[in-house]
Amino acid sequence: MNKAYVLLVIICCAGVFLVTDIIPAGAWFTDTEVIEGISITTGSWGDAGSLMVTADQPLLKPPAGNHAKTVLSGITVNNTGSAPLEVTGIRVSWDPDDGEMIREAAFTRGKGGEAPRAGGPKGGAGSNPEPAGDEGFTVFWSGEAVSGHLLEGGQAQLGPATRDDPARGILLTFGSNMEGKSLVCTIILDDGNEKEVRLQV
Repeated sequence: MNKAYVLLVIICCAGVFLVTDIIPAGAWFTDTEVIEGISITTGSWGDAGSLMVTADQPLLKPPAGNHAKTVLSGITVNNTGSAPLEVTGIRVSWDPDDGEMIREAAFTRGKGGEAPRAGGPKGGAGSNPEPAGDEGFTVFWSGEAVSGHLLEGGQAQLGPATRDDPARGILLTFGSNMEGKSLVCTIILDDGNEKEVRLQV
């Protein structure tokens, strides 16, 4: 009788462990992909699954006539789906945060030198976009913002990638030298989904 009781207890315990292993710990999942040491993370599914954000060759350089390295290029966004994606916000944060300011966020022009669709409220960020510098970029947002602030007010449409026009670049301009910073750039879509890339500059 005692042996049967002990066997029953063991079976019950095994059943509890088995059930515990197959039940997810939570309802929120994070999909993380690491490419050459750069972590690309999304906190939600939806349309963000078609959005790829990479920084394989980030470059921090000074603008013309300046020695401070304040202009960051090399971050790219790519729409791998079949439907256009609307970008309505960009969040850039950095560490260590010594009070630096970001002053501009821009996208590359599209295929054939044409600007991707960009616009926003009249007179606000993203309205009447013009190229930033001589690199064929279209301004998404401009002003002054601290680390982690949401840059919004403009809109940019990312069409499905093609062989001749696979991705858009992002150009970030800061108010002071950003050498040695750990930086996170998050792209936010109109449905609230987002994806980020982390890089060391």
